Amino acid sequence: MAKQHAQQGKNNINYQEKLRDILKKKGAVVHFSGIGGVSMYSLARLSLELGISISGSDRFHGDRVHDLILRGVSVSTEHSADNVRGADVLVYTHAIGEKNPELMAASELGILAVSRAVYMGYLMMRYKSRIGVSGSHGKSTTTAILERIFSEALTDPSVLSGASLECGEPIKLGGDDVLIYEACEYKDSFLSFSPSVAIALNLELDHTDYFENIEALRVSFEKAMSRASKFTIINSDDENLAKIVNNVKKKTKVVTFGQNPRADYRYFVTSFAEVGFEFSLYKFGDELACFKLNIPGIHNVSNAVAAIITAIEFGIDIPTIRRAVSAFSGIAGRLEKIGERRGRTVYYDYAHHPTEIAASINAVKLLCHEPVTVVFKPHTFSRTKSLWEDFRSSLSLADYVILTDIYPAREDPIEGVNSRRLAEEIGEHAVFSPDSEVTARLDEQSKGCIVLMGAGNLDAVRYDVLNK
Repeated sequence: MAKQHAQQGKNNINYQEKLRDILKKKGAVVHFSGIGGVSMYSLARLSLELGISISGSDRFHGDRVHDLILRGVSVSTEHSADNVRGADVLVYTHAIGEKNPELMAASELGILAVSRAVYMGYLMMRYKSRIGVSGSHGKSTTTAILERIFSEALTDPSVLSGASLECGEPIKLGGDDVLIYEACEYKDSFLSFSPSVAIALNLELDHTDYFENIEALRVSFEKAMSRASKFTIINSDDENLAKIVNNVKKKTKVVTFGQNPRADYRYFVTSFAEVGFEFSLYKFGDELACFKLNIPGIHNVSNAVAAIITAIEFGIDIPTIRRAVSAFSGIAGRLEKIGERRGRTVYYDYAHHPTEIAASINAVKLLCHEPVTVVFKPHTFSRTKSLWEDFRSSLSLADYVILTDIYPAREDPIEGVNSRRLAEEIGEHAVFSPDSEVTARLDEQSKGCIVLMGAGNLDAVRYDVLNK
């Protein structure tokens, strides 16, 4: 496994060298297959900012695609071999299959095809300092908190996020000194990056269509965290991350944080509120300051601590950090209040892993003090199968559960893995419903808040719940 990761790292460097040579040429064109995805959209925007000519394709023409079209980008509504003719580079996401016509055409025409991660790894090298946020959960929130802190410190950071920041966009085009970005582990994507600072928030089994077990994931994280040129920040409360700390220390400086007494930075939650928390932070036993975080979810305290420590290690003063953290109001798609249905408050949350689901349900219970109804669309058959018992347990925390069909993403169905069966195993307070019948199931109750959950396409359900 280690040899596999090492080889992948060498291959990525070779691809990035080829990208550099190609994009030196005047008039070089980069084509993005799946340009409407959050990360692809951000890379397209950054490419435009750097003066690179681009084109793209996406079957779904949402707001991000329309934004690019208004900026003069040619975007096709279908994937076709004709779209890549004349392009010098094809950038693709792992959401497209190996038989994608654009990917196949690039191979036939001798066009360099690189993954989104490899292309991003190439673009980020123009920044003096690169802060990569990794973890099974909390990457987008931590990235957004870092953006708020560094902006408060007037460093004008650039940001590539997996969710919309407080500015309403997943990208912030700032200066060249600092880049803050999400470093995703799927298919070893973060091995394409060269961080100055690497942050590991947590580590749990996920992406089981690629990682066969938790050991494979630990190996990948160890390799990624060891790539930091300045230092790595690791949550030593996490049992899987704790196992890689010593090996990462052999390659780079490591700063640990957590609530355990062995951590370099130790924090304690000192008070709870309906929306937010106060906590104290210590370094090697000496108290640094108290902070206030005004967003729900106790798990977000750990995310905020990781961002705070990063800023401290960068030399940002405590008063500036405290102001920024206190002013942070959260990001879209993370326990976001989106409206009401017949007097019932409706939230949306991106949670799609059992740990995230449990954390969100518990946070909503503190917010609402009412019964909680969760409408959940599982994401991918492989994740649902591998974490079946965990999904059953976490969803059981809700007072009422409505399960819709599994969002397949890039996968084919797996026999016996379906939402109807999962609902039956959760028990009497869970039902299966097609998307079109969710509102009827919701209206069987008249009390309590509603949480729409999942990383798949919930647009139709969301519209019906708020408008139908």
